[in-house]
Amino acid sequence: MNFSDSQWQAAQAVVNGATETGDLNMALCAVGDQNGIVRIHATGFRDSKRSIPAETDAIVAIASMTKLITTIATLQLVEGGRLQLDIPIDAYLPELKKMSVLTGFNDAGEAQYVAANRAPTARELMTHTSGYVYSIWNETLLTAEDKGIVEGVLGSEGRFLNAPLAFQPGERWEYGIGIDWLGALVERISGQRLLNYFEDHIFYPLGMTDTGYEFDAKKLDRAVSMMMRVDGGLIEAPVMQATPADRGSSAFYSGGGELYSTLEDYSKILAALLNGGVCNGAQLLSKETVASMFENHIGHLDVPTGRTQMPDLSNDFDMGFGAPAKWGLGFLRHETTTPNGRSAGSVSWAGLFNSYYWIDPSSGIFGLFATQILPFYDTPSINTLCAFERAIYGLE
Repeated sequence: MNFSDSQWQAAQAVVNGATETGDLNMALCAVGDQNGIVRIHATGFRDSKRSIPAETDAIVAIASMTKLITTIATLQLVEGGRLQLDIPIDAYLPELKKMSVLTGFNDAGEAQYVAANRAPTARELMTHTSGYVYSIWNETLLTAEDKGIVEGVLGSEGRFLNAPLAFQPGERWEYGIGIDWLGALVERISGQRLLNYFEDHIFYPLGMTDTGYEFDAKKLDRAVSMMMRVDGGLIEAPVMQATPADRGSSAFYSGGGELYSTLEDYSKILAALLNGGVCNGAQLLSKETVASMFENHIGHLDVPTGRTQMPDLSNDFDMGFGAPAKWGLGFLRHETTTPNGRSAGSVSWAGLFNSYYWIDPSSGIFGLFATQILPFYDTPSINTLCAFERAIYGLE
């Protein structure tokens, strides 16, 4: 797809308008092809006082956009013959034998369990059909957290991995912590901490110099204030602000989230997937593996709307934007052309703080849009993303 200067100018005008009106404090956007970013833009302000202009090298928390990187790491192990996608993962992680499914609570408020039929497979972890869920969108698991039966994701240093399943493996699609378990699997098989594996096999080969779990103190001048939408307006969030830390100092590295990155860095992952697994001369995955990532891996199951249980962290979300959606290996798959222009067979996903990407192989492009706002699927953020896409595709 060749997009014109006028289309890019229209796309810039969309995001500029959102920050000028105050709907967003800051927005980053980019579009690229198999060779990398073609156009990139920043608008708004890095700080909550709206005094420091945002630049295109801003470092943002990408949250669940981490999941695609963990998926790639896992598929590298598959290609190396060290992991099979379709055998129960207790073959690699014996602690997951004899798993339980939390079915609910009795009249006395006691948790009720049944035995899991088996441990989920790596493919089920990768496709959110494993039975592992997030309490943000699952009422039963949230109740278990409130009762102190399990720990929440935030601040638990990995103890949230001890959560029970919410349904039998393979039974349905529900967004969850399965890819955190994939991160644990990568660590177990490779013998490396997840950060080190990512650096050796993904970040360094691609030249992703601004991506990591800890925020480098020397780069705080590129941090962006995390905002919250309260009563329709934006305030600085009391939590989730960038805090400097030494590389390698974290007690736990999440395969499901917690990375910081830039649009330039993350674009190299997307460009590689448009280019048969290669970017900057580095071969992340084989062409055949990359092609398989874009296929439907959940069969007759569908990706439904997520229903929030924690409105401060997330709104209800529909990442198919009203159109049918499946799941590939690492991302949602759009089965039909979306209302904003993505072709059938395009893929996409997002991060909790309203960062979004899509890859459109038919058109030969990828797109990135990011701000730093809670809750997820923030209406002005989504409206801006959709209008940005329509401008890129020449639909407005």
